[in-house]
Amino acid sequence: MKKLLFSIAIIVTGIANAQQHFCSKAKQASMASIINHQARTSALNPQISHEMKYDVKFVHLMLNLERNTKFVSGGVKTVATVTATALDTFACLIHQNHIIDSIRFNGALMTYSRKDSILKVAPTIPLLSNQSFTVFVYYHGNPPVGGSAIGSGFSTGTSGSWGNQVTWSLSESIVAYHWWPCKQILTDKIDSSWVSVTTDSLNKVGSNGLLKNTTVIGNKKRYDWQSRIPIDFYLISVAVAKYKEYNLYAHPLYLPGDSILIQNYIYDNAINNPAFNSQKMQLNKMPAVLEFESKMYGMYPFYKEKYGHSMAPFGGGMEHQTMTSLGFFDYYIDAHELGHQWFGDNVTCKGWGDIWINEGFAVYTEFLVAQYLDNANFASNLNTAHQNVMQQAGGKVWVTNHDTLDANIIFDSRLTYDKGGSIIRSLQFLTNNDSVWFNTLRGFQNTYKKSTASVIDFKNYYQTQTGINATQFFNQWYYGEGYPTFNVKYYFSGNMAILKSTQTTSFPSSIPLFITPMEYKITRSGFPDTTVRVMHSNAVETYTFNMLGTPTGVVCDPNNWIINKVVGPALDNSLGVKENENLFSTIKLGPNPTKGIFTLSADQTIEGKAEVFDMTGKKLAEKKLASEVNFDLSNYTNGIYILKLSDVSGNERYSQKIIKQ
Repeated sequence: MKKLLFSIAIIVTGIANAQQHFCSKAKQASMASIINHQARTSALNPQISHEMKYDVKFVHLMLNLERNTKFVSGGVKTVATVTATALDTFACLIHQNHIIDSIRFNGALMTYSRKDSILKVAPTIPLLSNQSFTVFVYYHGNPPVGGSAIGSGFSTGTSGSWGNQVTWSLSESIVAYHWWPCKQILTDKIDSSWVSVTTDSLNKVGSNGLLKNTTVIGNKKRYDWQSRIPIDFYLISVAVAKYKEYNLYAHPLYLPGDSILIQNYIYDNAINNPAFNSQKMQLNKMPAVLEFESKMYGMYPFYKEKYGHSMAPFGGGMEHQTMTSLGFFDYYIDAHELGHQWFGDNVTCKGWGDIWINEGFAVYTEFLVAQYLDNANFASNLNTAHQNVMQQAGGKVWVTNHDTLDANIIFDSRLTYDKGGSIIRSLQFLTNNDSVWFNTLRGFQNTYKKSTASVIDFKNYYQTQTGINATQFFNQWYYGEGYPTFNVKYYFSGNMAILKSTQTTSFPSSIPLFITPMEYKITRSGFPDTTVRVMHSNAVETYTFNMLGTPTGVVCDPNNWIINKVVGPALDNSLGVKENENLFSTIKLGPNPTKGIFTLSADQTIEGKAEVFDMTGKKLAEKKLASEVNFDLSNYTNGIYILKLSDVSGNERYSQKIIKQ
């Protein structure tokens, strides 16, 4: 949703990360009045999960719905396979507000038992492992108020802007059972799903997959939607209103000769109204966004069906598979919800504690779209997100098992959304190779497609693909709290720049030091600006750079890769005094950063030796000091190396980080 709204979408036009995401804000806004309901709902699954010993293969919702009432009637067919040694009880959830009309199990009319919202049916003869069975549940009733991350699981409302009456579902996180009988376990994706809705002939019905048939039945119509792609329970949706269809087509790079339908259900009185033109302009950008996201993450996963939107009167958006529900069209909300089709729908969080898989990557998608398609707003959007995170000293992205009962925590705008998305970008920075990074994201999508994944699954996959141990990163940024502040001082002399960076953290009881790469942009007279990448491994770091041209200024983290605050940079002449305290420091070194070859030279004879080490402490080269000494790191990977100078007695007199890039 988007931040203001939940996994649902993100924020205002041109301000992708205003203080609170639309997706998150709307979801949280409803929680004060329904938190007790949410807790009771959360307790239902554990009560019967041990009895849900079956794998759902197919569901067919056959419902009667209207745009001006929440009343639901009809039936749901479930086809499943036994996963235990034997199944003597079929259990599912259907809210107690609904009256059960009848139940058929493998064709036979059955008795049943109910306790609160738990429905159980005992087959005459227990079924054995791998046996398939079919259950029809016929029911009617009015879904309850509240429970959803955003409002209610099933709602009827009127658009404040257009006056349209709409009935719609929004089942995230665990309230699909408010309107249809289901198994609410994320790891059991439904292999295929059909949604058939009979409604007044003036209405249209939006749902998942492809619209296969529209059948006239007296003064009503039945809309038959079918999807043959695995889907999680909370992503099945309906939206009923007086819509008009407005279609667009995307042409991704790797789908030659074909197109992807973007099927939009717009309020009938809005679609041709000049007052809607600004939103239509945002919507018209979606083909380019879908093509871009397909390039970055791999082909749109549901290209054999469609993508689309159904309007409903709530703030933000909800990423229902192949057809997002949303209240209005905004460039960044739309991009956020589309990003969920990869992260959230194709690959779904394994548990609600893994919501970072959904929402973190949807916010990161906003950053990518801003960077590559709307660059004029990229810096401000990113800065707004970082500033929102730093409004408070602490706060972690990690959601504990206990916290998964609380939608305010699961869908926290500052942490799940802004911090979650920002640290993914920091992980891209740590990777330091965009080809490897995006290949990893595409590979992750392919490996976990049509399934679920945890944060640990992503971490392990990332490490395998990149060869980078990400434990420290996740401990700091995902499980830890706070952010660093860098107090930066500098001294320039000739072509030499000395930087001193002192790090403090906002929540030192959690993370006393963020060990992280960092960039500094150094402006030079007569030459283009240069950006150097260094490692901040200690509370105080001093870096010395020798370069062409005269340094004139310095900027810390110029590309805003890291959530951080900066004090300064400020001139500190004492750095120059300290740097020239001993004879060894008069040795000239350059270029640094280097592409491989760098030179040591001195105006007077110094006896001793020069050694080069990698960051693990392995010695790579050693040479006797002379008036000029050359080192060649061309055959080594880009990164940080350490130069050490020792006197004839073996005493280390000087050290310097060498940056190969």
